[in-house]
Amino acid sequence: MEHSDEIKSLFKMYLEGKTDAVQEKILLRYLRDHKDAESELSAVMEAVWREEEMAIDEATDPEAELELIWTKINRSRRKRSTHFPLLRYAGALILLCSAAVIWYKLKPGRQHVVDPVALVSKTTVASEKIKMLLPDSSVVYLGSETKITWPEHFEPGHPRYISLEGEAFFEVKHDATRPFIIKSGKLETRVLGTSFNVYAYPADNTVTVTVRTGKVGVIENRNGIRTTLSLLSPGMRITYRNNDHNYQVSSVKATESDGWISNRFVFRDENLGDILFKLQRYYDVRFEIKNPALARCRFNATFFNQNIHGVMRQLSIMSSGHIKYRINNNKTVVLWGETCE
Repeated sequence: MEHSDEIKSLFKMYLEGKTDAVQEKILLRYLRDHKDAESELSAVMEAVWREEEMAIDEATDPEAELELIWTKINRSRRKRSTHFPLLRYAGALILLCSAAVIWYKLKPGRQHVVDPVALVSKTTVASEKIKMLLPDSSVVYLGSETKITWPEHFEPGHPRYISLEGEAFFEVKHDATRPFIIKSGKLETRVLGTSFNVYAYPADNTVTVTVRTGKVGVIENRNGIRTTLSLLSPGMRITYRNNDHNYQVSSVKATESDGWISNRFVFRDENLGDILFKLQRYYDVRFEIKNPALARCRFNATFFNQNIHGVMRQLSIMSSGHIKYRINNNKTVVLWGETCE
């Protein structure tokens, strides 16, 4: 794909945020190897700007568009540092950065001021799950002890910002002009239209994002420094640890991402302590482990449409009888017994 017309088309797609990783690599290679690349692509920017000027929506937020371009550049820079020598692509990246700045300056309507929009929030209690509809017709399933905050309406051309503390499954209505961004602690989950699950309880050490359909970008925003961690596809999960800021990307069954909505809880090689910590929110119970060694027992377990009695009975069987338990008034579960190790 070395023909200049194709490269111009590719660069236009880049400005619009529509390129994938392979296309970005092709574009970076062209910028590095062709001395006339800068003048060619400057002409593309001017042409695209003229098109935008003819059909401009005055509510479009150019700063949000600039942020999207910088995010793409940041992702390309991270990939380059992993797979290519640093200096080979320096000139190409400088040109792309310049393109982002020029694009920002050329865009009409930079002085447009948007009136503040009132925020709305919803909080669930222990064992409560609800389904709700956002102003853009996106569907959200809220887990127990979860708080979500969103604007009472989404501005045309502006990103759709959501704040989440807890667990929620999103079915986002596609809108290429308004990215859907969920802020959960230090992480931002960015999509255009897809379905995925976010687990982000402030009291927990981990935040997870699991994708069922579409693609999801996960960005770390720590101390004002934004870093793109991963671009997830269906069946992929990122687990981010708040204490040391490390993360891991793994493969899971896509259908497991929203199992909790239908009372289906899936655990893969997790210790008993973490399992009970997560289950107590959905069953509104408190667990007391008399022998701390039991908390280290590890399980692969699936609980489907079971009450707390069924859950504890299954855990006891899976532990070969090592775990003993007593349920008091369906509010407190006491566990004791020998270690599983």
